[in-house]
Amino acid sequence: MSPISLDPAAVLRVARLDLTLLWRNRTALFTAAGLPVLFAAMLVPVRGEKIDGVDGALLQGTGHLGFFLVFAVFMNLVNILTARREDRTLKRLRGTALSDAEITAGSVLTATALYAVQAVALLVLLGAAMGGRVPADPVLVLAGLAGGAAVFATLAFAVSGITPNAELAQLTVLPIMFGCMLGAGVMFPLDGLPGWVQEACRWVPLSPVVEIVRTGYFGQDFVHRPGHPSVGIAEGWLCCVRPFFLLAFWAAFGRLLAARWFRWEPRRA
Repeated sequence: MSPISLDPAAVLRVARLDLTLLWRNRTALFTAAGLPVLFAAMLVPVRGEKIDGVDGALLQGTGHLGFFLVFAVFMNLVNILTARREDRTLKRLRGTALSDAEITAGSVLTATALYAVQAVALLVLLGAAMGGRVPADPVLVLAGLAGGAAVFATLAFAVSGITPNAELAQLTVLPIMFGCMLGAGVMFPLDGLPGWVQEACRWVPLSPVVEIVRTGYFGQDFVHRPGHPSVGIAEGWLCCVRPFFLLAFWAAFGRLLAARWFRWEPRRA
């Protein structure tokens, strides 16, 4: 790897290239932008239904704020990086004046910007059509989502390295996608599960994001206590110390795996 060097103009050029390639790949575009629309539509049937003490649409909607990271950041980047590696685009970019950091940062910027649009749209939907509210602590919500973006970006670089080709990219992401969907409390609360299962689910990389986002959105403790009592801003941050620690762990672990597995050139048969 070359020394870390970032020229904002160069990063934007790579991001623009990524956006163009995403627009041309209809399958990847639907995965990154179409699937979140389908998941947002799933909120309508549970609107007004109390789940875990709050409106079901808002509970699932705040879970989707985290889960959209899987589509827009993780799956999108795995597809882009694998396809670019196999058609030797990464190798050619690396032969230019661009640094490794600029090449990777441009791709991450595109995926993160796409996710930011989805997150803002979902927050507007929750507030305007689902009886929601402005987040009780928007800074805490933003910090949780930013940490989640960092985690899933590093995991994407790692998974792309073990993905043989672009056609199989849709399959290699499935274990993480389903693990996050079922184990992070996105669709249903985890409080009713046995204690050891709850503890195991907390280690799913999406779980800390969902806990932080719900705590910041509702102004209630969604980390430690059943019933989710109300918390102030300072107390909300204290409640989220463990989730932030888990995000730091996953970011470091993902970075370690990416350094070990990520490839710049096509895999040899």
